[in-house]
Amino acid sequence: MPAATVAQLHLSDLIDMTELERALHNRHVRRQRHPRLPLHIYNYTVDVQYDRLWTPVTRTCRGLIADDAGVVVARPFPKFFNMGDPLNGDLDLDAPATVTDKMDGSLGVLYPDAEEGGYAIATRGSFTSPQALHATRVWRERYAGRVAVDPAVTYLFEIIYPAGRIVINYHGMDDLVLLGGIDTLTGAHIQAEDLDWPGPKVPVFEYATLRQALTAPDRADAEGFVVQVWQDADRPTLVKIKQDDYKALHRILTGVTARTAWEYLAVNACRHLVTHRKEWASLLALDPARAEQIVAVGDDWLATLIEGVPDEFHTWLRSVIDALNAHAAAIVANVTAFANLASYVYDGDRKAMVREVLAHEHSGAVFNVIDGADIAAYAWKAVYPDADKPWLTISEDVA
Repeated sequence: MPAATVAQLHLSDLIDMTELERALHNRHVRRQRHPRLPLHIYNYTVDVQYDRLWTPVTRTCRGLIADDAGVVVARPFPKFFNMGDPLNGDLDLDAPATVTDKMDGSLGVLYPDAEEGGYAIATRGSFTSPQALHATRVWRERYAGRVAVDPAVTYLFEIIYPAGRIVINYHGMDDLVLLGGIDTLTGAHIQAEDLDWPGPKVPVFEYATLRQALTAPDRADAEGFVVQVWQDADRPTLVKIKQDDYKALHRILTGVTARTAWEYLAVNACRHLVTHRKEWASLLALDPARAEQIVAVGDDWLATLIEGVPDEFHTWLRSVIDALNAHAAAIVANVTAFANLASYVYDGDRKAMVREVLAHEHSGAVFNVIDGADIAAYAWKAVYPDADKPWLTISEDVA
């Protein structure tokens, strides 16, 4: 980037550096270094999405790129939310609005790369994700040298290609769709139509207000809208409106059910009991190959479980995980308390104790505790979810 002609923004001008360091320490923000360049990309983590830990720092770190000196070289849209989310604040339904298509791909962030032809494209949290590498290849093969890039602007794209499909079928489309830009220094929004771009630009609709967008009919093969509500003279409030049919289809395609959550929780709770992979079959009645696959994921299993899942499903997932954990813990606590009481009351009279224990709902587990065995696997087998509880049957919380 020609620094002599472009005013610079430092991270400290944009966010509180103490809060950033705290977010990094607490793993609310992840910082990834570029493999070649003195650049870092900052992105909020799955914990922030899961627990809704939204702050000025976590909302700003959504693909933010800065160099080693802390100079911001790319500044994407800050995190924005679905219609109805309280974090949107009070929205003026009749304020002027710009309504664009909500494209169903990956966000691409153009950033300077002097070593490799001038520019490259990152995704929201990575310089080297498959989507980022594909987008950079498209940029260099199709657009590099054809675009008069304004170095003061962060260009933002939707990366659309068949292998990166989420839900919407774009019928073989493989391109970079320009969403617009952000003035890197000021944060001002720049519409796609005001930027030089020979490729496709995000469709813009004629709805003049948020109210009109909310009453628009669903469209075939569409995710919904992104609405820029211009109730602030300086910059808009961005709001997502997702179609019901898209949300339903997304639930089907993600394929994550309560049983999927149980598998990850049970395997991680019981892996200390397994010395040979075949033991998973008897321990949890789980296919050993599936159990080993989950073990291999490691401590990032939650991120793997909800990869690609929109924010509105996190509330549902949290309720499933919390309920399973609570139910398993309750069984362990109940059985342990009863076993301790029986051991105390009968004090070595095993024959008399057996009659009492056999009347307990979890008699086998009670005997195991009395004999000093771990009952984690028993508890998790006991809370295995019914087959009729996939996301598809859960009403959505779009808050």
